[in-house]
Amino acid sequence: MKVAKRISIFFIIPVGMYSLGFYSHMKLQEEFYPGKYPSVQVQEQAQTQVKEPIEPETPAEPQPQVIAAAAEEEQVICADTQYIIQEVDIRKNTSVETKWKVPDMYIGMDRTSFVREMELYQQSPSLKDQELGFVSVEVVSFSKARVVVRKNYMFREVFTSFYLVNEKNYVVVYCDDLQTVYMNTNISLDSLPDGLKQEIIRNKYIASEEELYNFLETYSS
Repeated sequence: MKVAKRISIFFIIPVGMYSLGFYSHMKLQEEFYPGKYPSVQVQEQAQTQVKEPIEPETPAEPQPQVIAAAAEEEQVICADTQYIIQEVDIRKNTSVETKWKVPDMYIGMDRTSFVREMELYQQSPSLKDQELGFVSVEVVSFSKARVVVRKNYMFREVFTSFYLVNEKNYVVVYCDDLQTVYMNTNISLDSLPDGLKQEIIRNKYIASEEELYNFLETYSS
């Protein structure tokens, strides 16, 4: 019996010392190398932890592509633009439409710039337009392909024949419509030959400007 106890003591003491040494070694390793040797409890928890199934990512729905609308082509006058001028007779309410080559000074202008240019022209029209009886101008339509400009006139009628009329005993020159006074003269009816005087009393017809000026040169004082 004593022999058995001795054997047990000699067996238990080394095992206990070994266990104590191993435990001390593990504690020291954990202090100097934390996390390198996880404890058994942590390992068991990691093993028993239930992994949640990872759901596959749903592919994102393709976003509709936003296509920017093409910018509207800039509307400016170019060399190929049709340039139309409408000449309107205000008195007769008639018009004549003519296609012209675009003036170089207008090429490259947009609507705003061109309208401003027409406003300036209305304030100071050309001498030719003034002689024709120019009144106003307006932009009817504007695009890169076609520009329409309307010019309004009180056209001065060109007369080629006249009448000599007696008014208050003086000769007055009328246009051939016998309504429009062409010229007042200082020629007294009493200063004329009797035959010519009678013709003027009955409204003497003058067929041309040349004949009219011959009369004025001859009888003007």
